[in-house]
Amino acid sequence: MDLRQLNYFLTIAEELNITKASKRLNISQPPLSRALMDLEDELGCKLFVRGKRRLSLTPEGMALKRRSTQILDLTRMTKSEIIEMKSGIGGTIHLGLVDSNGPFLVADWISAFKEEYPNVTYSLWSGNSDDLTDRLKEGLLDLALTMTPFNSEILDGFQVFEENWVAIIPNSHELAQKRREYIKIKELADTDLIIPSRHSRSGEINQWFAKYGIEPRFLIEIAHSSNAIQLVSKGLGIAIFPASVAKNIPSVAGVTVKELSPTAQVGYILTWDNQKKPGVLAGRFVEFVREMYAEVKE
Repeated sequence: MDLRQLNYFLTIAEELNITKASKRLNISQPPLSRALMDLEDELGCKLFVRGKRRLSLTPEGMALKRRSTQILDLTRMTKSEIIEMKSGIGGTIHLGLVDSNGPFLVADWISAFKEEYPNVTYSLWSGNSDDLTDRLKEGLLDLALTMTPFNSEILDGFQVFEENWVAIIPNSHELAQKRREYIKIKELADTDLIIPSRHSRSGEINQWFAKYGIEPRFLIEIAHSSNAIQLVSKGLGIAIFPASVAKNIPSVAGVTVKELSPTAQVGYILTWDNQKKPGVLAGRFVEFVREMYAEVKE
């Protein structure tokens, strides 16, 4: 099994049609079909179920598609890293970022870094902190902007930002109509809640309520705050997200944002795999960002 075969297989898996895949790869159908048969023979299993008009992936095919994507992504990253080691001034930074304030922070970093290193390009991947940690450990990202809690056993990094948690409330809800700028956490008892989808997040929010002997009711867990806002606007519940989500709320959304009392905070961490030193280019980016925040503190 080589990279050529994986590329052929992945193209077929994406198109689910030999004819379309051969056109995309600019090769004739017979050698492409032969390459697929050779790959199935080597693995000892069928990767596709042949239908009348299109193919469908078997469970083994779906597993290989996932791994092929990772292998080919890692191959491209490795090639880019070797090139950047030679020149030291160009290449691609593979950077992951969380939602909420992540896009705003990363935009500032790239804008400033671009002035000094104009030949650098960026591959951005968005997900929650658990997703980003997994991709760092798999070697699919150079760096990632994640949120606390921070797993220092497998990642290195430093904090770049901190903000409060807020509640996003439908305008029709009685809590939205209170004049004060905050709501008490205990006022959310018996309320359907919409929270970020992260393994540790529900446990963290549970602890806020546990101080009052309350067991919160999590109706929905969702990755992206913009989608949570849509759910709130439909009256499905109250969302608990970092304060910067207010930047993405359109005026017609029909929601109100209020601080939580007592205040709870979340930190943003620029992280990397602690078992692998960032490459030349990613290392420069790390130091550049670190210096940006050192200047702010001064």
